[in-house]
Amino acid sequence: MASPFARIVVAVLGVSVALFLFHLFLVPPPGSPETGFGVPDTRVAFESSRKNYASAKVSASGLPIGDSQKYEKIASVTQLSGSFDADRRLIEGRIAEYGGVTQLERALGLTGFRTLHLGIGVPPDRFDAFITAIRAIGRTAQIEIVKNDKTNEYLQLRARRTTLDKARAALEVLKEQGGSTDERMKVQNRLTEIEQQIQDLAVSLGDFDSQNELCTVKLTLRERTAPLQAGFWTRARISTEWAALIVAGIGSGILMLVVAGWLGAGLCTLALRLVRHARSGDIA
Repeated sequence: MASPFARIVVAVLGVSVALFLFHLFLVPPPGSPETGFGVPDTRVAFESSRKNYASAKVSASGLPIGDSQKYEKIASVTQLSGSFDADRRLIEGRIAEYGGVTQLERALGLTGFRTLHLGIGVPPDRFDAFITAIRAIGRTAQIEIVKNDKTNEYLQLRARRTTLDKARAALEVLKEQGGSTDERMKVQNRLTEIEQQIQDLAVSLGDFDSQNELCTVKLTLRERTAPLQAGFWTRARISTEWAALIVAGIGSGILMLVVAGWLGAGLCTLALRLVRHARSGDIA
């Protein structure tokens, strides 16, 4: 009959072999397709002063006659590329092909880990086709398309412009009527303030101009070069180390439990002896 020590050794070896085989055949090796490229964080700030708005003919009774719905359509697309330079040239070709305008460009990283952020204005009627063409380059990791109605904002800007134009006309009349020097200075200062506000509104309304109608595509191209596949002996070494660490961890845990139990039993025995000694002293 085998000794207890021999049975423990056999059990440890059995667990080690089982863990080794599990890691070798079931855990994907480094660089395998199962590990993938990893999905990048797409929350990237595309800082651009240019805002793109498009128009669509609608029959909504709430709109003044002759007006269209104004909207903002933004697509956020992240493509992963193993041929970064070639794919970048393809993207530039697609932008020119679909009549797009590169409004923002930001490049980061070194070769092998490069990232390119592009803010692209695309004609509304070519927006969907452009997205389809871009997704055919590399591998799509993330896509999000958001459409926001900007009609009310546009109408409010127009109404404010009309109000300022009326205020400027009234002040021009007051200026022609003359008055004291102090009164004329106040009118002129107010006219200057209104002119500045009108200029600012002109810039905002210009974004809605039919000649500037574009939709926005926020494109991120990330370079991902797949690492070389690990050989069998490398995988075997990694599996052996992993199994050894697991067995060592289990053994350490069992040893700590045994030591803790032995210390606990010793403390309990000591406590009982002290209690008995104390009782025997009281009886005496």
